[in-house]
Amino acid sequence: MFVSKTHRLWIILSVFFIGATPLFSNDDCCPAPDPCDKCAQIWPSRGPDWIITPSAGPCVSKGFDANITADFIYWTAREDHLGFALKESIQTQPDGQITQTDRGRVIHPDWNFEPGFKIGVGYLYDHDGWDIQATYTWLRVRNTKNSVSIDDLNTERILEVGGFGVFAGLSDVTEASGRWQLDFNVVDLELGRNFFISRYLKLHPHFGLKGTWQDQDYQVDALGVAQEFQVQDNRATSENKHHLEYWGIGILAGLDTTWHFNRCTSFLGNIRVSALWERFEVDNKSTRALLVPQVGNSPVTILYAENDFRTIKPVLELFLGLRWETWFCCDGYHFSIEGGWEEQWWSDQNQFFEPTINSREGDLNLQGFTVKMRLDF
Repeated sequence: MFVSKTHRLWIILSVFFIGATPLFSNDDCCPAPDPCDKCAQIWPSRGPDWIITPSAGPCVSKGFDANITADFIYWTAREDHLGFALKESIQTQPDGQITQTDRGRVIHPDWNFEPGFKIGVGYLYDHDGWDIQATYTWLRVRNTKNSVSIDDLNTERILEVGGFGVFAGLSDVTEASGRWQLDFNVVDLELGRNFFISRYLKLHPHFGLKGTWQDQDYQVDALGVAQEFQVQDNRATSENKHHLEYWGIGILAGLDTTWHFNRCTSFLGNIRVSALWERFEVDNKSTRALLVPQVGNSPVTILYAENDFRTIKPVLELFLGLRWETWFCCDGYHFSIEGGWEEQWWSDQNQFFEPTINSREGDLNLQGFTVKMRLDF
């Protein structure tokens, strides 16, 4: 019997769609949802009417109710009051007086985005849907060096910014550079509950502990003239080193909000605040030495000091983003991926020592992109 090409095409497509139907539909082997089951509140309409704030889990059927998370972060970290040099145009009058001819510019470290990560583990309890989550954050900031130079001391000049010892007493500075580095480590331990307050809005209040340990290094180098060296070539270099070791621990509290467009797609807005008991250990050393070493003129240390103290400082964290999530294998597993913009404000983390003002007292700010994946099983 003759079958046209069109008929054969319809037969092939029909067989394909019939065979593929189980891939895009619920498994008939899955049992009917039990409204009293611990996972009945994956979506509000599936739970019993007497539940006022149904748990939003995410819960999985016949699983451990554990989860693992992995975040890729691409942040820029910046700290206030780290300007180290002022470059300006000048004019020398006949009487020798110097006047400024144009607006000067303060030179800071060169801020860039750096990659990092977060990893976490969690568990969902049967007790009213409480959950516990532990997360570790890692970030290293290295590529921040910035420099400035001038060619003619009669038309331009470089002045130090930031207090005594930045250029170690050099005059007629023609080159200067600054570099800031940060080792950022944070551990969060949180207890919370994720629940629906309406059909499409979830809240996740939580509280717990935040711990952190961080190292900062800030170095300013300069090339100029050291007047006290009585030599023919008194060009000299200076090196101003700051080292800050810091740890803190304290209470955190926050609220995560999820605004569902449908079961799988949602808009996120999160906030958390912390108050940390902190210890700062700060060292500052400023030295200068001849560019061409000569006998009898060894390097000179003009400042070498430390400042150790304890205090309480606040931390504020914000996040705005989108999430896509799904359940599979008869709701036995849950997977989600989310991405957005995250901001963190750490108050008064710039405690680099300055003799005339004790410390610079600038804030540490981190912000950038965060992409998170989560698997519940």
